[in-house]
Amino acid sequence: MNTRSKHTKVKAALIATLAATLGLLILIAGPPVCAAQAKHAKRRTISVTIDKGETYVIEGVREGAAPGIKVAANPNALVVRTDAPGKIVLVGADTGSWNLVVTLATGEKVNYAVSVRALAPPQGSLAPASAPTAIP
Repeated sequence: MNTRSKHTKVKAALIATLAATLGLLILIAGPPVCAAQAKHAKRRTISVTIDKGETYVIEGVREGAAPGIKVAANPNALVVRTDAPGKIVLVGADTGSWNLVVTLATGEKVNYAVSVRALAPPQGSLAPASAPTAIP
């Protein structure tokens, strides 16, 4: 056999092996994930419904991380307290809904969809009534 054809066959086999190895590495690694895709990855959402006057505590929060707050309806619906380390305390103040993005101690960002409901609609007016008649 000719030395030149032998070298050609070895080169062809080497190129085929390298191409197959590269293809397997690409399949194993999966599609590339850019920073923008990682940033917009779907977060876990926890729905919370509390009554007016009720308290809900989110524990395991990263210390020093302030929650991202977006009011969906009624900015007076919720009181958010972050003064306890590792906790966020939510107090229902009025009917409405808020969305909070909280960073947990593990580094995971979680969406909290908080709805506050009033047990009954307000009744009567706050206008002062007339004094009762005096008893003789």
